Amino acid sequence: MNMRLIALPLLLIAGLAQAEDSNVQPYRYGSQPDIAQVLRIDKPASPRCEVVTAVMTYRDSTDSLRRLSYLTTSEACTRQN
Repeated sequence: MNMRLIALPLLLIAGLAQAEDSNVQPYRYGSQPDIAQVLRIDKPASPRCEVVTAVMTYRDSTDSLRRLSYLTTSEACTRQN
């Protein structure tokens, strides 16, 4: 199966989810976020092994609260063989 056919809808969905919360910055490959302390990571529950959008809440070196979204695999993937 062509990976582009799978990746494109996932990226579009992730973009729509990020557009709803303007306080969440999307991670860009190669960026180096200033993370001093990770406070929380929210990952949506999914019964299937799939790509999901997680949101990390953290404090930077100036003690400002920030949120960063990124693509990752669901928890169901860790249970698969």
